[in-house]
Amino acid sequence: MLLSGKINKIRTIALLLIFLSFGIMYLGFIWPSWMLFFFIVGLCCSMISVGIYFWIGILSTHSVKVICPNCEKETKMLGKRDQCMYCKAILSVDPKDDPRRKSNDYSDHLNNTAENEQNGLK
Repeated sequence: MLLSGKINKIRTIALLLIFLSFGIMYLGFIWPSWMLFFFIVGLCCSMISVGIYFWIGILSTHSVKVICPNCEKETKMLGKRDQCMYCKAILSVDPKDDPRRKSNDYSDHLNNTAENEQNGLK
């Protein structure tokens, strides 16, 4: 559930960046002469994480809400293709990605190939 969907993946990266920044700041206790350097680098990582959280929050408010056909729960999508946040099913708003269309295209391709072979064309 943590890594399902683009929104949750980006949030997870931001959370890991916060933990990384705390770890960097704690390195200042190991080398006290470098404490100011580690504190500034850790603070910069925290600010980058806050920026990522702000950015994904804005994206989340503008994302498309769809109903997952597998679990029938409402989920948010970024872009044309994303995963359901609950069941990890691949969702798409692009008609090209319709599985029914793909199977028809493939059967049409097989039919055309068989006809071309009968006619002596390759």
